[in-house]
Amino acid sequence: MLTPADELESLFRQELQTQDEELRRQAALATLHRLNPSNRLTVEQFFQDLQRHKDLWTVASGMGILDFAAILGGQRTAAPTAAAAKPERQRRTRLTDDAKSALKVAIARVLTGVSEGMSRTDCARAILEQGLAPSSVDRAELADKLRLPLGELVSEGRLHTVGEKRLMRYLAGGKRK
Repeated sequence: MLTPADELESLFRQELQTQDEELRRQAALATLHRLNPSNRLTVEQFFQDLQRHKDLWTVASGMGILDFAAILGGQRTAAPTAAAAKPERQRRTRLTDDAKSALKVAIARVLTGVSEGMSRTDCARAILEQGLAPSSVDRAELADKLRLPLGELVSEGRLHTVGEKRLMRYLAGGKRK
């Protein structure tokens, strides 16, 4: 069972990873702004070089072609407007029935034999480590997407919970008396 200090450390590491990914994205975007390729470089060579650097390729491959061309042409994009300055909210996606049932099986497999149970985030981590996550569920959203299947497994009597809110643990089997 995770102590509150371990839970705090886990949450801190997740936040640190998110911040690290965002910082890498910003650095890659700034690097793309500083690129000044000449006509001596072919498009094929340029993309081969770009693909060798994982962070740059990740940012470039997610851009629109016009934005990418403007950056390579040395044009700065217009100053962000008030609407563009707001952080963009990701669209929520629903779990398909197949993904939900696959997650239920994965949860049952992960919790089997774990006598102290697992929190939702621990369960998500274990599912990812064992490669049991459905491909339709984004890795970053997995812990959030587990809420529904976990709730259904509890209501079906296949799991039971111990604790409340942040300290809740899920254990295999029906409610113990």
